[in-house]
Formats: sequence, structure tokens, C-alpha cells
Amino acid sequence: MDFWESLVRMVSALAAVLGLMMVLALAARRWLGGRVLVGADTPLVQVLGTGYLGPKKSVALVSVAGELLIVGSTADGLVPLGRVNDPEQVRQVLAKRDAGTALPEVSR
Repeated sequence: MDFWESLVRMVSALAAVLGLMMVLALAARRWLGGRVLVGADTPLVQVLGTGYLGPKKSVALVSVAGELLIVGSTADGLVPLGRVNDPEQVRQVLAKRDAGTALPEVSR
């Protein structure tokens, strides 16, 4: 009898915990609305193109919140190299990316 009693206790405790989690999830969804997943389909950071310079060294063109940044990547970390400020260049790069055209890579 002890086995069945402990099994019933365990299953009922599990059901209570899962039920509480579902109630909290529904309450959070109701109070927060859709704010939690806003912009989930468009990533905040996108790597538009990379060029490899050597072992563990590369340069990347990165879009962060609508700005184009040029970033160097090494084994130790990332190094900001500059940004693209010309609006026409930004439009050209984004048009190439959206059209699926390969962005120019940095030659070795």
C-alpha cells in the first residue's frame, strides 16, 4: 500500500506544479500581451557578410538595429573597425542582402 500511496502523492504533486506553471504562463501572456515576442521574426543583429583574413581572423559587416557596422573578429574577441554612414551605401547593401546577391568578400 505504501508504494501506491506514494505514487499517487507524486503524481498529484506533479499535476499541481504543472497546473501552477500553466496558470502563471497564461497570466504572464495576458498581462504582458504580445510584448514579449515583439520583433521575434526580425533579428536585432544580422551578419550580412564576412571575409576571412587568416586563421581565426575575419572581418564582418553586421547590421545592428538598422546600423551597419564593420567588425573585426579574432580569437580574443571582437574589434570595432568602423561603420557605414552613407545612406546610399546602406540601401545598396541591404538591397543586395534582400535580393540574395552575395556581398563582396574581403580578399586574402
